[in-house]
Amino acid sequence: MKYLLADAIVYDNEDGSLTLQNADAESQTLTCTAQTILNLLIAHHGMVVEREVFLQQVWDDRGLRGSSNSLNQYISILRKMLAGLVPDNLFIVTVPKVGFMLSADISVVQLDMPIAAPAPAPAPVSVKRASPKKLNWLYGAVTAVVLTLCGAALFWNAQRQHIEPHLLDHIDSCPVYTLAPLSEVFTKQAQALVKEIKNAGAFSCLPSSIFYVHIQDPVLYGDEGRLVLSQCSQFRGKASTCQTLYFYEW
Repeated sequence: MKYLLADAIVYDNEDGSLTLQNADAESQTLTCTAQTILNLLIAHHGMVVEREVFLQQVWDDRGLRGSSNSLNQYISILRKMLAGLVPDNLFIVTVPKVGFMLSADISVVQLDMPIAAPAPAPAPVSVKRASPKKLNWLYGAVTAVVLTLCGAALFWNAQRQHIEPHLLDHIDSCPVYTLAPLSEVFTKQAQALVKEIKNAGAFSCLPSSIFYVHIQDPVLYGDEGRLVLSQCSQFRGKASTCQTLYFYEW
């Protein structure tokens, strides 16, 4: 399969060749390991691939032994090869303490995608996308109950397992916690989301209240995802009754 990268480089993921589209220069060929890394980056274009995923799929699954240093070396090689072909583009972005991503600013076009036979046009259907504030009463009631139970169960289970919460921010004087630590690169994004919720007036800080937030990874990577924010009252130092606000699109 061939891809056009940055409107300039033709990459063949079968033989690992990199060739400038509008030039007579010879192709450069990647090693099998570098080729597997680039394939992963293209498959997750614009999203972070964690280091553990690289080590598992590039080395472990192929019966090889890899390391973080090996990964860094191959990323460096790929960067030099791509920069040698198109110097003014940053292809591979490092996300500190997380992994690497093929920049969303780099265009990726599949060149040899098979053309499927056109499907018969379906009958027109009028679909109105619902927003969290404009759900019909039944759907809204069911959603609210389910999300409240799920949110409360999540945080009570964490308490039973003695998972230490991590302070993220405050809504007025009430602390906002996550159940897992966020890397520095994503902390400001998560705080911005909490601020947006606060400014919308969805919750107010009540006496003895604490907040818990769970954010799906795609939201932090700039893609669509889900966020759950729960406000819990404290009893004897532990969260008891929880009210959950659920944002399903970001």
